[in-house]
Amino acid sequence: MSSYAQDGGASVHENDIKVGNPGKQKTIDVPIFEEANFGEKMAIDEKHIGEDFYTIISNRQTGKIAMLCNSYKFTELEHVMLNHPSVLKKVKSVTRDFSGLYQKFCSQLFPCAVQIGDKFHVIRHLMEANQAIRIKYRQKELEKRRLALKIFKQSEKSRMEECERTGQVFKHKKFQYKEQRLENGETPMELLARSRYLLFKFPFQWTPKQQKRANVLFSLHPQIKQAYDLSCQFRNLMSKKNIGRQYLEIDKQLHLWYENVEDANIDEILNFKSLVESNEEYIVNYFIEGETNAMAEGINSKIQKFISSNQGTRDRDFFFFRLAKYFS
Repeated sequence: MSSYAQDGGASVHENDIKVGNPGKQKTIDVPIFEEANFGEKMAIDEKHIGEDFYTIISNRQTGKIAMLCNSYKFTELEHVMLNHPSVLKKVKSVTRDFSGLYQKFCSQLFPCAVQIGDKFHVIRHLMEANQAIRIKYRQKELEKRRLALKIFKQSEKSRMEECERTGQVFKHKKFQYKEQRLENGETPMELLARSRYLLFKFPFQWTPKQQKRANVLFSLHPQIKQAYDLSCQFRNLMSKKNIGRQYLEIDKQLHLWYENVEDANIDEILNFKSLVESNEEYIVNYFIEGETNAMAEGINSKIQKFISSNQGTRDRDFFFFRLAKYFS
């Protein structure tokens, strides 16, 4: 008989909690809670499994899941953790994203822990800001095409009415939108669409074709170049070479970058700056030891592969039983 059959699936529900008033209680699933997997260096993240969001706390040193809970509410997560008070003071550092929930969770439940804003989440927000500017200009090019089509339709309607009035045969014309060809042979829409990947790279990483494309892109859209230069400055600040440097040096570089962003006055980059400013104390903690959420993101990726290899999560209890055996 399999261990799952022997347990009757009970092991995946032994840490479940009930919340709410008597008679209106609901059960919060906690498929995994292993006190032994809590250590000094932890990570907290979320994972979409099936149709539900789960909060995952994992050990960055061992790569094992300490808690997996089907909740995204502080009071419910707090209830789960307070059932195991011995683990709360074990944690010395926590890497996390910039969710207000996880900030409150770590502040109140891991009182001895340094919170570290995850570098990869920061850079992802920065890249999204860069891409938003590129997409904005591409939408403007698409708007030109739409307006040209509108004018063409109005012209065709007027021409048809004129033919009807004069008794002439009306022949439909096919809409043709002619775009200029830029010096690298691409149209403005093609240029903006194909520039996506070069904005993720530093200039020294560009291929010769990307270098030529970037020159055309930046000459046509100076604001994209401004944003790109600012993103490279920030990425250089967040590089490994700055790990261990004194706080005052990091603070000076960061506030110089703030000034450059203010001078550029680009909405998308200003929005990113606001995110950095509101989480600055957690972001600069990265420079202490260079700790990131990479292990947690790796676990998320492995869980996704686990879901695919097991053809989904239709038998939820059996899925979590196997997940617990593999990851905790």
